[in-house]
Amino acid sequence: MVAALVFVLVGGIGALAQIVDGALGMGFGVFSASLMVGAGIAPPIAVAVVNTAKIFTGLSSGISHWRFGNVRREWLLPLIVSGIVGGGLGAYLLTSLPPDTVRPWVSLTLLGMGILIVWRSLRWRVPFNSSAPEEQQGDCANQKARWERVTRNNSVGKLGALGFLAAFVNGVSGAYGPMATSGVMLMEKGHPRHAVGTVNLAEFFVATTVAVTIIGRRGFSEFPVGLVLALALGGTLAAPLAAYVCHRVSPRALGFLIGGLLILLNIQIVA
Repeated sequence: MVAALVFVLVGGIGALAQIVDGALGMGFGVFSASLMVGAGIAPPIAVAVVNTAKIFTGLSSGISHWRFGNVRREWLLPLIVSGIVGGGLGAYLLTSLPPDTVRPWVSLTLLGMGILIVWRSLRWRVPFNSSAPEEQQGDCANQKARWERVTRNNSVGKLGALGFLAAFVNGVSGAYGPMATSGVMLMEKGHPRHAVGTVNLAEFFVATTVAVTIIGRRGFSEFPVGLVLALALGGTLAAPLAAYVCHRVSPRALGFLIGGLLILLNIQIVA
């Protein structure tokens, strides 16, 4: 009876965390890992559990975002390739070094990103207006084409570096979305839902790498499979709802919520 109650409770936490994560691009790993570490589970095991659950929730969420048109294909590959490398390295170091020495600096970085995103969301403007008068639409189309060419040429390197760093942080702490989503939003000028959706799909590949690395180094002896199943089930069931929420929320509100969430998650640690 107690085991069933714990399973339902953890499943509910996974569902709530995935709604936040799928709608804002962050939160699942932070909430879940913090809960498990607070309950006394060793940080490497907590990170492995979270990332194993992310394999299922990330796949479900990524497919949902793809179907709603929230994924930018040109952003996806750089995040995946560099994320696999960074996630594997971060997970390797987590099993060798105490992560507590890294977390305050990571939190400070995320706090700064949160402040920047809130500032940017308050000043957000629609970059191209397809409903402009007919005589202005040609100029808008040319401006958009030039902007897209520059973005494609400059984005690969930046996204690769961001993907590596965010995946490394995920391998150390279980938190991928805060740095990846906020970084994509600050680098790219697209709709915030594209950053959220693309990061959610890339997270599937990063989480798989981190989970395999930690389990390969630590083994299955301390691995709570039931906890993974509960988190994954709750998160997977909630993923389509999260993608729908992301698709419907306005860019200004979504950016403000993402920045505010980053500030709330990290200001206490930094202070």
